[in-house]
Amino acid sequence: MIANASLDAIEEVMRKESVMYLKSVDKFNEWTVSAFVTPGNMKFVLLHETRNDDGIKAFFNDVWELYVKTMLNPFHTAHTPIRSPVFDARVRASAKKHL
Repeated sequence: MIANASLDAIEEVMRKESVMYLKSVDKFNEWTVSAFVTPGNMKFVLLHETRNDDGIKAFFNDVWELYVKTMLNPFHTAHTPIRSPVFDARVRASAKKHL
């Protein structure tokens, strides 16, 4: 719910900056919202407590690479949720590594 509420803040930052990694776009109590927007306008949103910009950026880059590989898979139907256990495991491994 917090990440969803931050979409307006992400859009606002996107109007001002032309970068993919938007760092801290919103804050809710002790939580910080960071975002990554792909050239295709897909938004990755991360809700976190600690500030580790390099790790968060590396995590987003890993997730973006996994996302692109999944979208290029001819067996994946575009515009549908990604329900791959392999995708999930790799995102979790990246989170453990970088966050």
